[in-house]
Amino acid sequence: MSTSTQLHAAVKSAKPGETIRLAPGTYTGPLDIRASGTAEAPITLTGDGTGEVRLTADLRMPACNATAPDPDRTIRFTKGASHWTITGLSIRGGVMIMGGNAGNVRDWLNRNAENWQARRAVPGRASYEPTSTAAALEHLQGQVRVPLRPSVGIRIVGNDLTLKGIHSAMNDFGLISGNEIHDIACGTGPGVWLGTFSDGWRISDNDVHDIAPSTWKHYMQEGIRVGGSSAYNTVTGNVVHDLPGDGRAFTTDEDGSWNAFSFNTARDVAIGLNDQKAGWGNRWVGNRVENARAAAISLRAMDARLTWPSMNSSTRLATVACNTVSGSGVVFQAGATMSTTVWGNTMSGAVQLAKPLRSYWPSVGNTWNGSTAAPGTRVDESGGAC
Repeated sequence: MSTSTQLHAAVKSAKPGETIRLAPGTYTGPLDIRASGTAEAPITLTGDGTGEVRLTADLRMPACNATAPDPDRTIRFTKGASHWTITGLSIRGGVMIMGGNAGNVRDWLNRNAENWQARRAVPGRASYEPTSTAAALEHLQGQVRVPLRPSVGIRIVGNDLTLKGIHSAMNDFGLISGNEIHDIACGTGPGVWLGTFSDGWRISDNDVHDIAPSTWKHYMQEGIRVGGSSAYNTVTGNVVHDLPGDGRAFTTDEDGSWNAFSFNTARDVAIGLNDQKAGWGNRWVGNRVENARAAAISLRAMDARLTWPSMNSSTRLATVACNTVSGSGVVFQAGATMSTTVWGNTMSGAVQLAKPLRSYWPSVGNTWNGSTAAPGTRVDESGGAC
């Protein structure tokens, strides 16, 4: 097909197993996707292979001090639309994947921001239970008392995305792979953001760069962010680079737990690997950080004032192993962490531990290269067994 009218009609009437092929040219959205494929027969949107296919839309642009990701995007999955593959396109304006009634769950998280017991009572959040996604959904429906409809099996593969990135709220088992995500406007959010109980995604082999600085806070200008109690996601083989200002490359926040970040590269960013509020059980293994301006690796720096780590906000059960740091003055910093294992990293430079953390480091189960003693203020380590 070759016109925007044909595209909108095809998306609206799409059936499992169909492939929508677009001739070269520019197509105007936004595309609101509500139909679903199946796991065995997904719906595919792609070019016909004869030239560049561009999707764009006349989108509202938020102010640079916006405090939440912009939902107004060129491709919008809503009401639990599932099992689509978007591949081989140039998308100006990004992708929003919004699970049905995800806003109710976001409101519940906000109401319980200081109640870690309620948040961790959701199955699979207090301990490692990778098969807990269905039980978590049932629990959350009981809390918010409305039906919840996550999108499942959305695949964003091999596209070029500009202006706005990819945001998921309460969706499961998707794939974001082989995309270039770049030149993202301020106030729209990170390059990739998994939020609000988005579980089981694989984010791999993407090139993310040039996210415009937010005038609000760092979380609106990061590279790849996993937060809002999203868990069991795999982030591997990605390169995030050239983030200005306070841009952090790979980060968790707000109970993002049991996620694996491995064999990624962060270059020319403020912070390379960043475990933020209440990250539990995240694994940071085999990554490279080059030329981090503030710190190569940072664990919940905001809790530096605490005299004891907090179950509500501090890093817990993290593994930081076999990473390589170069060109960074501060190679490791932490404000508060417990039951965390750091070993086998290759790095030479300053270590910044909050003063209280230095005093309680061994008492809460932290180790550094197999020792319960806190590291010194500088390290020069070559990876050891890695």
